[in-house]
Amino acid sequence: MNFRKGLPFVLAVVLMITLLSACGGKGGNGASPPASASSGDTASPSASPSDSVSPSTSAPELKGKLVIWTFFDQVKDMAAKFEEKNPGVQVEVKMFPGDQYQTKLLTALQTGKDLPDIFDLERGYIGKFIDSKFLTDLSAMGGEELVKDYIPYVQGLGRSSDGKLKAISDHSSPGGFWYLRETAKQYLGTDDPAQIGEMVGSWDKLIALGEKVYADSKGKVHLIENAGDLFDIMAYNTEPWVKDGKLNIDPKWQETYDLQQKIRAGNVDAKLPFMSAGWGTALNSGTVVLTSMPAWAGFMVDNKDDKAVGKFGVAPAPLGFYTGGTYRGIYDKSPNKELAYEFLKYIASPEWQDYNLGKTGNMPGNKAVYEKNLDTFKSAFFGDQNILKPYYDTIKEMPALSADKYGEDILSLWRKVASQGITNNTPYDKVVGDFKKEVKNAFPELKTD
Repeated sequence: MNFRKGLPFVLAVVLMITLLSACGGKGGNGASPPASASSGDTASPSASPSDSVSPSTSAPELKGKLVIWTFFDQVKDMAAKFEEKNPGVQVEVKMFPGDQYQTKLLTALQTGKDLPDIFDLERGYIGKFIDSKFLTDLSAMGGEELVKDYIPYVQGLGRSSDGKLKAISDHSSPGGFWYLRETAKQYLGTDDPAQIGEMVGSWDKLIALGEKVYADSKGKVHLIENAGDLFDIMAYNTEPWVKDGKLNIDPKWQETYDLQQKIRAGNVDAKLPFMSAGWGTALNSGTVVLTSMPAWAGFMVDNKDDKAVGKFGVAPAPLGFYTGGTYRGIYDKSPNKELAYEFLKYIASPEWQDYNLGKTGNMPGNKAVYEKNLDTFKSAFFGDQNILKPYYDTIKEMPALSADKYGEDILSLWRKVASQGITNNTPYDKVVGDFKKEVKNAFPELKTD
């Protein structure tokens, strides 16, 4: 995808968004988070994952028909593989545009008409459904066994507020710092991901390094794209926004705001909003050294005529983070619950996730699949680098938090108000006051004082 040609770039992004659906996203300097794919590929993998996955044990032949609702094209591949494994099963996948899907699903659930057996939920709104009566309790069906080896945060997001497993994802969506190797060598003195990870292993180190890069380049190059990247990195390393019906502002947000102001004041960031044409140009040209990217975002790289193959590296961020995610649950009144459970069992398995990693570069949700492929998996953009390691080393430590109906919307409000504050150098207390007003207007039932 060529980010240097403004209009084609915008059209290409819109097309990708339409095809790949909304899976949560990032915003910079108050920009609305864009819809994006939770499960795209980083590039066509140049080496298959480990073949050491144990073969499935024999089981009674499955028969019947399943209907799945989704906004994500790759579900068709899941369905085909499940049918291939179970010839007696037919899986009908109904796809809807990402911007219409949530409304259509909610309407169907409320009317009780023409409902699927399984339906997809995206990270941005799973919290609005997770405690509803419409989702089957998977824990009662044996679901805990399916996620016992999962990345903690991945299984945590599929839980209701009372701890029951209600939805399962087949992937994680970890992020890291992507960089052009030549740019890193020029301004950091190395393109080694472990060394770069150490160089930005804390926010203080990152800021000091960013100030040096700006000075050494005489103002032509910045270390990172946007101070707003910290919203995404900190979002899921902080306490929930609502506790016992009251707005809860984790003290870490003040620390983060102070860091963001230092980043801006020190010219560490290029002030480029996520997904803007300038942001894409910086990613592909090297006018920014490190770009905060989810593992699935390879379609954002300009790879015309394979010119990006082997040109990139990925290093860990100071804290683990993720962007997006797609979960699947079973409709509670489905007449095909047992068969639907077998489908979820399949996508939770190392067998599927290993295949999916090899085909799409999609990072697995199952830790066992990560660990089997840590030293072998390659992806075309990243040459000889074992790219699972920088993601795994950080994401496995992330807290397992359940989703709630307020979290993503309140985060968006904080992102907007705090971004404006960073731009205008507004004192933190004033930012908090403005933020509380926004929350009160959006959610009058919450206590904000």
